[in-house]
Amino acid sequence: MKIGFFTDSYLPMRDGVTTSVETCARALEQRGHEIYIIAPRQPGYKDKRKNIYRLTSIKFVNTPEVRWALQLPEKSLLQVFKIDFNIIHGHSGGGVTLIGLQIARAKGIPYVGTYHTLFSHYTHYFFNGKIIRPRMIELTSKFIGNLCDYLIAPTERVKKELISYGVTKPINVLPNGIDVENYKNVEKGFLRKKTKISHDKKILLYIGRLGKEKSVDFLIQTFKLIHEHHHNTALVIVGDGPEKQNLKNIAETLHLNGDVYFLGEIAHITIPKVYADADVFVFASQTETQGMVILEAFASGLPVVAVDDDVFKNVIESNKNGYLVKKDTGEFAKKVLHIITNKIIYKKFSHQASQSASKFSVETTAFYLEKLYEKLIEEKEKNLKMKKIQRISVRQFKQFVSRVKDELTNLFEI
Repeated sequence: MKIGFFTDSYLPMRDGVTTSVETCARALEQRGHEIYIIAPRQPGYKDKRKNIYRLTSIKFVNTPEVRWALQLPEKSLLQVFKIDFNIIHGHSGGGVTLIGLQIARAKGIPYVGTYHTLFSHYTHYFFNGKIIRPRMIELTSKFIGNLCDYLIAPTERVKKELISYGVTKPINVLPNGIDVENYKNVEKGFLRKKTKISHDKKILLYIGRLGKEKSVDFLIQTFKLIHEHHHNTALVIVGDGPEKQNLKNIAETLHLNGDVYFLGEIAHITIPKVYADADVFVFASQTETQGMVILEAFASGLPVVAVDDDVFKNVIESNKNGYLVKKDTGEFAKKVLHIITNKIIYKKFSHQASQSASKFSVETTAFYLEKLYEKLIEEKEKNLKMKKIQRISVRQFKQFVSRVKDELTNLFEI
């Protein structure tokens, strides 16, 4: 199949959508399909793989950077339109995905949309939340969702939210997969060498954007309690965002400067080495559609302690591969300490974490996508044939009526 991935988030941006698009594209290619990725043009960035088409874009939001593709009669857009796609799959819901929807309609091929992000929880990034309101996002999601032939939600929570918006098109829950093998048998030492954290210290790790919705401030405040009970601990924060300086100020106020490390962005190819040196992954966001970093942590054999959220119910199993706890610093700290101070518990959780990750492999995701694409293409072709037959039938009926009319006219003339 020739499959078009139209995405508003792609390299060099590093977020869950980019990771999902990139890993899924490679998995489908390994299954023999041709994948074309259409994304906003990023100034100064050159793609390293084939079949990438970039569309002229403008910066829509500064932090995190969001670019909106423009529908200009440029060479790249004309080249995209000439591709004989069998199906188009839109990721996110911005300018590029809308272009993909228009092309699918023009070519009469199926259009699948994956709803990666609960945008109604992120309106504070758009003009400080003063212009675009959550309800506007919900109505837009409803409108676009009902234009799709089929929708994919990474979790049951996202499916329920889309239905609550008024989306009536079929929605299937299909978690985004990860390349599990990338996180196995990774050489240790990278993170400790970079931070100079001694080998006798336990490392608590967070990876993700440093935005208000991620509640990294809660993790730092919780670490204060953990550190008071277990001095041989360090908190490593990987990522960047608008809250970075504020978070540094909080760490300084709590006198944690020497034990909280802000590493900024790290190349995605190096991330498995970051997980390899950590002991526990900590997460406090309650705005996720899935939480890919949790799956990556599991694949690396890390137990996870996270703030309770419906998205994680089928992923984090309390007292097996980690803990889901209420957003309370004391309770959260208690669970982290329970894992890092008990070798038997740690070994059990680590083993179970690795087992949990195997259920979310990208190979599984690619297999189900392949079957879905085939089904939708077949249905679309049947519908087009039926419409053609119906058009022929109407024409034949008109011809029949005309002949009868002529015959009756001739009869009365006789």
